[in-house]
Amino acid sequence: MTLLAIDATELVCMGITVIFANGDERKVPSYMLDYLIREQKIVAFLRSDGWVQIGRDPIRKSQQPLTKAGDRWNDFMFKRSHT
Repeated sequence: MTLLAIDATELVCMGITVIFANGDERKVPSYMLDYLIREQKIVAFLRSDGWVQIGRDPIRKSQQPLTKAGDRWNDFMFKRSHT
C-alpha cells in the first residue's frame, strides 16, 4: 500500500473556492460549505460549471437529521416512493 504525505495547506488547496461577504476570495475545505452558506458567511462559491451566487442560483439543501432512531436515508426514501 502506498501512502501519500500531504500537509494541511495541501488539503485546503483541494477545497472549494468561495467569496466571503467582505469580498475575499479563498479556498476552503468542502466540508465547510454548508456551514458557510447557513451562517451567511459567503456570497458565492465555484462549481465545476461556474460560480453559484447564494440567494440567486439553485443550491441543494443540506440534509436534516432523521427524526426516529434506526432510520436511514435509504429507508426513508424507499418508504416515500412506495407509499
